[in-house]
Amino acid sequence: MIYFQSAFKRFLSRYNPKNVFEIPMQQFQIKIIENSDQWAAIRADWNALIKSSSYPNIFLTWEWLSAWSEQFLDENRKLYSIAVFEKDELVSIAPFCIRYLSRKPFKFRQLEFLGTPEMGSDYLDIPMKRGREKGIAQTLYSYLCKDVHKRWDRIWLYDIPSNSLFLNYFIENANRNGKYINVNRASYCPIFLLPETEDRLADCISTSRLKKFKQDLRNLNKMCSFEHITFTGTQLSDGISIFFKLYEEKTKYKGEQLVKQIDNLIRTKIGEESVQVDFLKASDQYIGGLLHLRYMDTLYLYLMAIDKEFNPKISLGNLLVGLCIINAIRSGVKCYDFLKGAEDYKFHWANTGLTSSSMTFAQRKPAAIYYTLKEISKSIAKLILR
Repeated sequence: MIYFQSAFKRFLSRYNPKNVFEIPMQQFQIKIIENSDQWAAIRADWNALIKSSSYPNIFLTWEWLSAWSEQFLDENRKLYSIAVFEKDELVSIAPFCIRYLSRKPFKFRQLEFLGTPEMGSDYLDIPMKRGREKGIAQTLYSYLCKDVHKRWDRIWLYDIPSNSLFLNYFIENANRNGKYINVNRASYCPIFLLPETEDRLADCISTSRLKKFKQDLRNLNKMCSFEHITFTGTQLSDGISIFFKLYEEKTKYKGEQLVKQIDNLIRTKIGEESVQVDFLKASDQYIGGLLHLRYMDTLYLYLMAIDKEFNPKISLGNLLVGLCIINAIRSGVKCYDFLKGAEDYKFHWANTGLTSSSMTFAQRKPAAIYYTLKEISKSIAKLILR
């Protein structure tokens, strides 16, 4: 009898697409965040959710996205974040904005991540409470495609991790419902997983890389006296000012939006604790600087400014990165993230990495279809010409 019941259940499971023996999906409540007061009210819950999610990172924190929003939200880009609750607990947040775009001959509304495309916000995602991911992703898919489908024409998610659970569940739902969804590789982010102690550094990188670092260190020491200086906390404002002056001199780029982003970020206590600036100083002259972001046990290399004419035989960038990595190990950092970019020095140090994707999902509306087909035709043209 027991065998018969099991076999019968397997039979029904195979032929019943809804699977009658599935546990009913947990009910979630949705709230749209459309103004600063609503957004500020969930700040603590937002940050707690990010820390407990599968892919916590600095670019998803309330402080980073708030700093970005102060610059870039306007009449053409409106806050439209979707908060998901289970009873009174925030279990997910889709940090979106609606962007009003004009592409002749159409105008359309595009759902995008806050934090993009400006400011290089890597690893943007939809954080979800662990163990609830599938149900939350199904709820968000249904809500976007049924309840609020009139509010948007197209969804464009840029620099979402390729292994994002939301992305993969969203694609699964779209495919199941016969929807077209376009996913392309966006970026690669080299990462250095740090050893527990400094003396094990040689086990994690190539012999040639370590040799080059030590050689640069000796050569600079022979040439002049120098020091590695780190600005944090109360000294951070001075460090930021020095860094962006050096950045403008060496890159010929003023970086005004970058300055505003960091200034907005460090106005909050959490934001202030998340920024670190490192310099090489030789003979009272700043010859190299790195602007870092820190979150939990990860240090992110956000910006670099190097005086390449100081001594062409010495790789100051390589030297400063090495010194920062050693300090990071000493301070308990587990991961040094170079963020997206294909610069050679990143791959010299990195021992792993993450890929990100770009997802486009258009509704059956003339403007969205036209623009999506236009993008596809460009890709086909590149393929043919290649």
